[in-house]
Amino acid sequence: MSGANDHPSESIRRALPEPDLSRLLLENLATGVFGVDVEGRFTFLNRAATRLFGFTSPESVLGRDSHSLTNHSDQDGVRYTVMECPIHRVMVTARPLEVGTDTFRRIDGSPFFARYYATPLLDGAGDVQGAVVAIEDITESLLRERTLAQYKAVFDASRDAILLHDRRAIIDCNPASLELFGAASPGDLIGHHPGDCSPQFQPDGRPSRETLESLAEQALTGGSVAYEWLCRGLDGRSFPSEVLLSRVDLPEGPFLQAVIRDITERQRAERALRHSQAELAAAQEMAQLGNWVRDIGSDQLSWSDEVFRIFGLEPGSRQPDYGDVLRLVHPEDRERLERAIAGALENGSGYELEHRILRPDGSQRTVQERALVVRGDGGRSVRMRGTIQDVTDRRRLEDQLRDQRDLVETILDGLPAIFFLLDTEGRLVRWNRNLEGVTGISEDRIQGREAVQLADPLDRQRLGSAFDLTLQEGSAEIEAGLRDHNGRIVHYLFTCNRVRLQGGTFLAGFGVDISERKRLEKELARQASHDHLTGLYNRWKFEEVLQLERERARRYGTQFSMVMFDIDHFKRVNDEFGHDVGDRVLQGIGGLVGQQVRRTDILARWGGEEFMLLLSETGLDHARQLAEATRMRVGQTDFPGCGRLTISLGVTEYRPGETLSAMLKRVDNALYSAKRGGRDRTVTA
Repeated sequence: MSGANDHPSESIRRALPEPDLSRLLLENLATGVFGVDVEGRFTFLNRAATRLFGFTSPESVLGRDSHSLTNHSDQDGVRYTVMECPIHRVMVTARPLEVGTDTFRRIDGSPFFARYYATPLLDGAGDVQGAVVAIEDITESLLRERTLAQYKAVFDASRDAILLHDRRAIIDCNPASLELFGAASPGDLIGHHPGDCSPQFQPDGRPSRETLESLAEQALTGGSVAYEWLCRGLDGRSFPSEVLLSRVDLPEGPFLQAVIRDITERQRAERALRHSQAELAAAQEMAQLGNWVRDIGSDQLSWSDEVFRIFGLEPGSRQPDYGDVLRLVHPEDRERLERAIAGALENGSGYELEHRILRPDGSQRTVQERALVVRGDGGRSVRMRGTIQDVTDRRRLEDQLRDQRDLVETILDGLPAIFFLLDTEGRLVRWNRNLEGVTGISEDRIQGREAVQLADPLDRQRLGSAFDLTLQEGSAEIEAGLRDHNGRIVHYLFTCNRVRLQGGTFLAGFGVDISERKRLEKELARQASHDHLTGLYNRWKFEEVLQLERERARRYGTQFSMVMFDIDHFKRVNDEFGHDVGDRVLQGIGGLVGQQVRRTDILARWGGEEFMLLLSETGLDHARQLAEATRMRVGQTDFPGCGRLTISLGVTEYRPGETLSAMLKRVDNALYSAKRGGRDRTVTA
């Protein structure tokens, strides 16, 4: 726990393992991050930003004009001038840009939509030195509307086997799954239990069916689970696979989608890699690491060849002694080394010391020494054994890492995204200021707190499971709500990765506010199921509801009826009064009938001037009464722009065992009979 007078950044740094964090976090950010100086020239780019713009490497664009390389334009594709550029305005005003949505172009000329955030970089005097920009490609979210229509094509074209099942039986499979399991047709797999595609037991002895049930429960609860699995084809051949089991929510309820990939070749390559790594480990043991032995009585030294090279001497060129060592040690470090040696001899222990040496050519190096004292009979010190390692380059790298760490500190605190670092118990050990700003919780109350406690109570279990999965599998992604300082639940997309820092395991996570994306998804779903003119269900949605009602009637023996009606002489309305009046008539009919029917009934626009009405728990007689009441009410209504109109209606009820096509044909015929019989009437069938 940091002291009361500690600066927040100091206590945060102490909580965070430092050596590898700077580079690791910057390079592993899911969000693209780049910096520009006051002239707009690139000063740095992380890996995500380099990929986003299609640059071959950060070095290829450092120092070059960012505005011309990225073709920064507004949402209509009109390129900004330098003075109009929002990023330039951030540096002019020294005020951050909370969020911008514009068009950029990659180095190959291809455009993409992006959401970006810019923060000015200030020096100690408060002068602007440049800006840090976080950018993410949102093209995919804008195209999300097409995803559902494209799913089937992707499903069929996937090179990975895909099985869709409901825990009891396979209900669909793609062509790749037929090839993988040796099936001649989908019927060879559909209807079978998913466990039939596995041997009775897995290689570790687990029973396949029971284990699959447990994995299915994890996927249904947590959204997805990835694992390796031994599969079995229809010909009895067993093969290892990699499976991603995901929950898919369909109108009929939740299903499971298993994406299966044969990893026979990969496992063979991994075995070869492990063998190579073992060989490499053996070679590293044999690597030259300078070692020496000193005889205390004669004060003679024995050096390995590597010790000679470290001191800048030709191996075997002389017989070294203790005096040679002291002469080669930097004058400012000699006293420390002598004290360490004297203390080791006195205590019979050893020492570990880092010091500088001066080679005969005048060059300076930094070395690390470790030594142990060997005692003889009577406990007298007779020898010292030790190693020496040149750590000059490592120390230089550590200095560079410290500089990069300071840069990352600035970047993380300037990001609009939430960043956090958790220990293996899920406790917060590092975070950026945005987390404090969003939650309204001060540093002293966040330190050591369980991260899931900051989330929506309804999402805490799922979020905890995602954290556990990250620590087990290496990464995870989850959408969850975060309670902000106003008590409002804000939707975030959390991307988590397992990281190793100073030998310890941690979870590094980033959270991006997806409230707007969730709103767009909801609106897209509504547009896909509703008629844009009347706001009623469209034909696709009505057929879906009709199928569910038929299934309910088949299962529970309930009854339902259907009314199909259209507006008499509607073409005359469009021809005489115009299509705008016709549109208002369609809207008016929808609203009028919508007020007439019960809350449990479903009204939809079937197409053109035709409407459908689904009456649940309703027999034919009652349905006819409702239809007649609707006809009379419409006939008594004056519609603006064209006066009174009439409608013709066909009514039918569901007959057990019949198909929906037959029922739809019958109600259509009934409507046709009403039209043929003079219109403005109701006909049952």
